[in-house]
Amino acid sequence: MAGDSSFDLLSIPAHAGHRLSRTAIEDALAYFDSDAVCLPGEFDPELYGGVRKVATVPVIAPRAGTGHVGHHRRTPEGEVVDQAAVDPTTATHELVSVRERSVLSEIDEILPNGEDAAEDLPTVLVVPDLAVQHDPTTLTARLPHLDALAEIRNVLSGPLIVLAGRQPANYHHPWDTGGGEPVTVHGMGGGADGSRLTLLSCTASGAVAGESVDADSFGLRAIHGVGAKTEASLHQQGITTRSGLAETPVATLADLSGVGRDSAERMHAHAEVIETGDPLRLTNVSLPALRNGRQPICLDIETDGLSPTVVWQFGIYDPETDEYTAFIEDETPSEPGRNVRQFCDHLFASHAERTILTWNGDGFDYPVIEQFVRQHAPEYVEAWQDLWKHDLYSWGVRDGNALLPGRTNKLDDVARALGYAGGETGLTGAQTAAAYQRFMRAPADPAAEPDWTRHERYCEDDCRALWHVWQAIEDARRRDPSDSATDSGGQQTGLTDF
Repeated sequence: MAGDSSFDLLSIPAHAGHRLSRTAIEDALAYFDSDAVCLPGEFDPELYGGVRKVATVPVIAPRAGTGHVGHHRRTPEGEVVDQAAVDPTTATHELVSVRERSVLSEIDEILPNGEDAAEDLPTVLVVPDLAVQHDPTTLTARLPHLDALAEIRNVLSGPLIVLAGRQPANYHHPWDTGGGEPVTVHGMGGGADGSRLTLLSCTASGAVAGESVDADSFGLRAIHGVGAKTEASLHQQGITTRSGLAETPVATLADLSGVGRDSAERMHAHAEVIETGDPLRLTNVSLPALRNGRQPICLDIETDGLSPTVVWQFGIYDPETDEYTAFIEDETPSEPGRNVRQFCDHLFASHAERTILTWNGDGFDYPVIEQFVRQHAPEYVEAWQDLWKHDLYSWGVRDGNALLPGRTNKLDDVARALGYAGGETGLTGAQTAAAYQRFMRAPADPAAEPDWTRHERYCEDDCRALWHVWQAIEDARRRDPSDSATDSGGQQTGLTDF
């Protein structure tokens, strides 16, 4: 986060911002810990003033009407300040925001000149009204002002990171400019209904990873069972913060309309979990059993999509030896069997007597692996079925055995909330799939080849994060089994799922 080599920009679309109370805004800013905040929508003085009032980092509203172009630089200390106040030789990132996309043609205004120019510095360009235009008749898509973006990219000596305010946060696409490197555009919008906040982590190499969280995951709304009506009831009792909720007797919470004892216990516990960052064991149910008493093997896979035609990366982390092993199909994507067989050979030769651990493996990894083993290594099917396989997500969240401090159920979010400091790969799962899809379309084209080392680090990071979460839950305090909340069951609702 702030102070490291990446530049972290928090995007708050107008619709998401309007759903945030002042305490929720404070919570969101503390949670994301960004270097700067951007309000990419139409200028809203109420939202702008509300965010500025609580923010300790610069708040950028490209459409505020204060100028066509805004220039900032990020310092090695993590500060984002006016460009002229920072020596370009010590800056880490340029941040340029334009009021509207038509300004992109005014390249002299956008790029610094002379003494203000910085060599090889990544430039983050925010274009609030940029969106892909689709033609339903010809089934084609175009990016407005692509030529201007290509010209900007060609003039720069460092990477260009284009952030489009009207593209969803999971959007990531390299646009072919007809020569040279493509212009890659990343979305910074708030999803289909504009209700999500997104942290865009821009690395020094020009890569971007986006993390989106629903606006209702901050403030009191982050607590299990707290919706609009319950939040209003809490406010009537003078309870406006999670710390205040955690300090309120359960009996008082249970007397609120529509709450009840079990829900009050759960709310109280979840408030404590999020405030402290410590997980809580809700039941006496043991963690998934370990075969032969040995530590589990952490497993993660990367595919070309949710309906995969290839498992192009298998990642295995052994916490006993602190060794990570990757199997990557980086030569012939049309022949997925080779990678599957190599993975099986290693798994059963080295780890057949261990428990295999995944995050959401029941929902994706395990059925996908079995499908590919049946197709390409049928001799291993029975052995695969005999393995001890467990899903930590299913045990903790779906089965209601633990409360976790993450605002979503995604592994990286849960691990980070539990103190895991991951590697800065600038990748998301969707981006790894998209990168491999490009490679599959043109495996002989060097321009389409992914950065294999970077993608391997991404998968390894997930495996190590999984082990971190396991250890945190293993060491977590158990709730008194006499508490009525331990019998409530259910899942960690109110959180964004997969």
